[in-house]
Amino acid sequence: MARTTLTLEEWRAKAEPLFGKDIKQWKFKCPHCGETQTFQEFIDAGIKEPEAKFYYSCIGRWVKGRGCDWTLGGLLQIHDTEVISEEGKSVPVFEFAT
Repeated sequence: MARTTLTLEEWRAKAEPLFGKDIKQWKFKCPHCGETQTFQEFIDAGIKEPEAKFYYSCIGRWVKGRGCDWTLGGLLQIHDTEVISEEGKSVPVFEFAT
């Protein structure tokens, strides 16, 4: 499977028409269980360092009764999109929820 690689600017440009400029309202879909989640939900749940998790790990890792415990940091790589960070590192990300 071919992955899509986007710059951070390209990724933001895809998200803003869907969800607006407020990154806390952007919705992501876990590729494993299909749970949708936002950055704001991670904040509201009191998850530590939510800015490093909301696009990368299912909220079910921390919130009982939601989703699953999937993260893109594991051995199985089932994601379709990667974003080049400001540091030049390729970071796997969940797809935007539609």
